Amino acid sequence: DVVHYSWTYFENDGAEEQREQLIRWAQRMERRPMVHHLVARGKKNTCNGDNRANVDLDKAYAVYGYNAFCIQTGLYFGGHDYDAEVEAGVNRFGWKFQGDGYHNTTRYGEELPEGDARRGSLGTVFRNWHPGPLGFQIASDAFAYVYVTGLLMALDIIEEDMNAGVDILDRWFDTDGRQLGSTDKENGNSPALRSLAISPPSEPSRHRPLHRALPALNMREPLFCDPLYCSTPHPPNCLNYEKPTFGTPGIAVQNQAGWEIFTEKNKWNKMVGKMDTAIIKAMHDPEWERKCTHLDACGGIFASDSTQGTLVFELPSSKMTAGLVMLCFCCGKQPGGLSIAKAMFLQNQNVTVSLNNRVLDKSTMDVYPNKKCVRVLKQFGEGEYEKEDMMLLKLEMADQDPDMAYESKPHVKVSHVVAL
Repeated sequence: DVVHYSWTYFENDGAEEQREQLIRWAQRMERRPMVHHLVARGKKNTCNGDNRANVDLDKAYAVYGYNAFCIQTGLYFGGHDYDAEVEAGVNRFGWKFQGDGYHNTTRYGEELPEGDARRGSLGTVFRNWHPGPLGFQIASDAFAYVYVTGLLMALDIIEEDMNAGVDILDRWFDTDGRQLGSTDKENGNSPALRSLAISPPSEPSRHRPLHRALPALNMREPLFCDPLYCSTPHPPNCLNYEKPTFGTPGIAVQNQAGWEIFTEKNKWNKMVGKMDTAIIKAMHDPEWERKCTHLDACGGIFASDSTQGTLVFELPSSKMTAGLVMLCFCCGKQPGGLSIAKAMFLQNQNVTVSLNNRVLDKSTMDVYPNKKCVRVLKQFGEGEYEKEDMMLLKLEMADQDPDMAYESKPHVKVSHVVAL
């Protein structure tokens, strides 16, 4: 029902293209989830609204539920005079500062006894460019408040319908309304859609008007993203080897052969602040170390020579309209300052990739959309590659000197496969 987008501090110029893609692809999913955008920072009077691209996206896609929340802007809206504090030499948005002007610690921290070292640590607003516990509590509270308010509004309107004798099952739980396809529904004129127009109550409503999202098939032309990729009838399908990963893969492994799946193991104190690390170490408690262990872990499927056979992915041909095929790679820094995509794949002569038994030409590929990934096929029709009923993507390694040390072998680690 809702998709959260964050980590905006890793964005480069042109991030509006990726944001718009996500909004539009979300509308092609079964439940058409709203995209809600979390920004750690934000200025005093605007949640990045001084950026023209952000304003354009808001205006174009608010009707589909697109919205944004900025932690810093939200704190300003509470009325605390942060500017006066900055002039006095106090920057609550600086690294490791404790207390946001309204609270000195989180609700969890308030339950700890006075003098407990973690009580102060939990009151950190920003650890660095990442929010601290108190910063994240502000964000989670804001989202919870908005969602619960929306639920209460819907329940009030449903209650009004029930009191007025309206069949709420027909009006609120219409499954046919999700089946987009007929001309009438594409134009937003189906009886189911019309029945969801909220009639004015007998008394002035204390809520804002409730509107049904426009049909996805009537979505406007994109502002920033390539229509070939972001005006497709289906969202991208993918296979992801990182953890945690939820849901069912959209791309199947037809043959793993001798390729090995791996997940990098995190030490319990990875990305844990120095103060908290010292506190937990002093406990000598494995259970606390387990609680602190970061859930995110890089992973992939890898091979280093031909003895491991051919890795075969079956792409979802029936849901591919653009013809985009991407591979992403893992992990760590590469020699010579090369990107992972270039070092591990594009300039690695020991790995070949083929589509339906035709070897793809690496000279036509590019690094996209970031330094970890390669666009192995940009679209159907490129290099005479057309859509077929069965689309098999194969990776093979070349023969290696059996006496070569393992760490010297030019291995490949695939973390993601994407098809659109």
